[in-house]
Amino acid sequence: MNYQGGFETFKEATRYMFEAPSLHDVLFILVGFFLVLFLLMGLPYLWSKYRAKMNLRREFINLGKSYGLEESEILLLWKCEGFIKEPNKVLQSKGVFERCASKLIKEDVSRANTITQIRKKLSFESLPWFLPLTSTRDIELYQTGFITLDNKAYSAAVWDKDEVEIHIAFLDKPERTPKPKDKVKFSFLREDDGRYYFQGEVLRIYEDGTKFVLVLPHTEELSKIQLRESLRWKVKIPAKVSFSKDKGEYTVDALIEDISPKGAKVCLPGYMQAEIGESIVVQFELKPVSVKALSTVRNVKGGTDKTCLGVSFDDLDPSIEDHIRRFIIEEQRETLKAYKLGELKEGSFS
Repeated sequence: MNYQGGFETFKEATRYMFEAPSLHDVLFILVGFFLVLFLLMGLPYLWSKYRAKMNLRREFINLGKSYGLEESEILLLWKCEGFIKEPNKVLQSKGVFERCASKLIKEDVSRANTITQIRKKLSFESLPWFLPLTSTRDIELYQTGFITLDNKAYSAAVWDKDEVEIHIAFLDKPERTPKPKDKVKFSFLREDDGRYYFQGEVLRIYEDGTKFVLVLPHTEELSKIQLRESLRWKVKIPAKVSFSKDKGEYTVDALIEDISPKGAKVCLPGYMQAEIGESIVVQFELKPVSVKALSTVRNVKGGTDKTCLGVSFDDLDPSIEDHIRRFIIEEQRETLKAYKLGELKEGSFS
């Protein structure tokens, strides 16, 4: 009898062994497999990502405090972490900061005053002359230009601005009174940089004395037309300029006020007669290299105090061009460092 019962038990066990698993069994095994996989791989990965983010956040807070920001201000900027790959650049790069500020203000206009305070602490109120504009917030007050309304251009100037809006005043009286929702374009020339323009829809208009003032929303969509092939760097380099006139050759002391690998702005004391297209020789030292450049006068500006010549270098040796280029790059680095420390200098001395 016991043998019979044991045999039946064996038969039943064999039947279950070779029976196809049910859907419930399959789901149970799959869920268990993925749960084990998550515990062994997914959870450690998520934990490492979380720790990396917390370390980055801690580093961001410490960096913000080093710039004199309050923790509430730092945490406000941290909200941009999701769309900026390197959050620390919000505190170090004006262009990245402006992207972050624009997003935060669009989400909540009441943040504008806080953003203004942060901008001051980060020394982002204005740009060094050699950095391109990235937003209408970068445009200096009283920057003159032209505003186009109904395909007609009128003299205009930036009259006021805040974190949300920019105010542009007509300096010429327009043919018709502008109104809200008019589409206008403002264009202006930034010295030693290029020509910029942007378009916007008028939010409102007010009168300041006899002037119409248009209020436009800020935008990051600034277009730029580069006016020069290469950047000219502001310097103060003593030089000598040799002229060949009918009465013979003569040399005068001068000062180079900006320079690029392709040319320079050379200023002479007092009034000096020079012709566009005239050939001159400019000699100067850009340590440790002495440069003697045959040059062509491209423009002449000045008065009784001084005369400035815009010259292009003719057939300058490539090694000299490269030396000037490396000099400018190094000066940019030093000036950016000084800019962040609040010690921006006006020009470089060789």
